[in-house]
Amino acid sequence: MKKFLMIVSVMMFSMTSFAQVGKTTFGAHFNYMIDSPNNAGLGANVGYEFMNNVRGVGQFDYFFKKDGVSAWNVNANVEYLFRIPNSTVILYPLAGLNVLGWTGDTSDSKLGLNIGAGIEVPLNSNLGFKVEYNYKTQYDGKSTLNIGLVFPL
Repeated sequence: MKKFLMIVSVMMFSMTSFAQVGKTTFGAHFNYMIDSPNNAGLGANVGYEFMNNVRGVGQFDYFFKKDGVSAWNVNANVEYLFRIPNSTVILYPLAGLNVLGWTGDTSDSKLGLNIGAGIEVPLNSNLGFKVEYNYKTQYDGKSTLNIGLVFPL
C-alpha cells in the first residue's frame, strides 16, 4: 500500500510540474464549413500545452445565419505538436469531441468526434498564423476549414 501511495504521489507531482511549464495560446479565426449551406462564420479558441508537445484546446465556432438557419460548434481537442527542426513552424494532428448544433425553425445538436490537422506559423513572438482542417462525425460528416491568428502568452 505504501508503494502504491508513493507512485500516485510521484505521478501527481509530475503532472503538476508539466502544468506549471505549459504555454497558453488564444486564437481567433474565420471558419468555413465545406459541405454545408451554413458555411461561413467566426470562432475563437484557447489552448494550453499541458505536456511537452501535447496541447489541449477548447474552441467555439459560430456559423452565420443563412436561409433562416445558423449553426454553432463547441470543440475540446488534443493536439500533438511537431516542431520542425531549425524552424518555428508547428504541424499537428488533432482529435477530440464536439457538439454541433443548428438553430432555425427547428433546432438540433449532436455529440460527435473531431479528427484533423493543422499548421501554425509564428509571424513574430506575439502573433502567429494558423490553418486547420477538422472532420466532424455528426450529420453524415461535416468538414471545416479554419484560418486565423494565434496569440501566444
